[in-house]
Amino acid sequence: MVHEQQDFDPVEEAKRIIDEAEKMNVTLRLLGGLAIRLHCHGQHSSHIRAYHDTDFFGLRGQSAQIEVLFKKLGYIPNPRYNSLYGYRRLQFFDKSNDRNVDVFLDRFEMDHELNFKHRVGLDRYTIPLTDLLLTKIQVVKVNEKDLKDIVAILEDHEVANKSDRETIDLEYIAELCSKDWGLHTSVMANLDTLESFITEHKLAVRDERAIIKKVKGIRESIERRPKSLRWKTRAKIGERMRWYQEVEEG
Repeated sequence: MVHEQQDFDPVEEAKRIIDEAEKMNVTLRLLGGLAIRLHCHGQHSSHIRAYHDTDFFGLRGQSAQIEVLFKKLGYIPNPRYNSLYGYRRLQFFDKSNDRNVDVFLDRFEMDHELNFKHRVGLDRYTIPLTDLLLTKIQVVKVNEKDLKDIVAILEDHEVANKSDRETIDLEYIAELCSKDWGLHTSVMANLDTLESFITEHKLAVRDERAIIKKVKGIRESIERRPKSLRWKTRAKIGERMRWYQEVEEG
């Protein structure tokens, strides 16, 4: 059963769902704002917002088991949505707490497509931290809440050329951007926007200069990485052709 509103903690509920999934040999990992909250505990808490929806990442080959799991836990499937988009995404309702749950299958498809399928084992409850950051800095029409989420990640984590649960992997970001001109374009634009946002807004961060240094480190790592032939070919067309997918609302 879904936990009732009076003692409802969305992070703990998400962890409970993942624990139950594991018992059924179903792979689920948290993404989005709640995943950021799970990873971040610093002074930025004054600007981490409340989250009213929960997003998970799962495997398309386990979609039937995922539906069984959520029904078992008291969630109500959205039959029309799931019949139309169930090959890539599932949706459920928690009516007791007035919350939506979305499950992305195999790929995160928003402005740009990111594939976490072979990386889900790198963390216990969430998609890898670096992928979590990428889901935010790939947004073409980035807004203030996205920028605050990015600040929260950068404030609490180091950037380096290594992969572990609590480090932002520069090499991985640079590799993805070196193969995809569209992703590269969106990420670099957002790094510029982020730097301006940090300097112009008075956020409760520990060390503004340290965060700006991390932003510059990500940018420089991307710039240094040799670009693929596909990247160079697409770069010749530039922004004359749309380089991102239109995101469907709802």
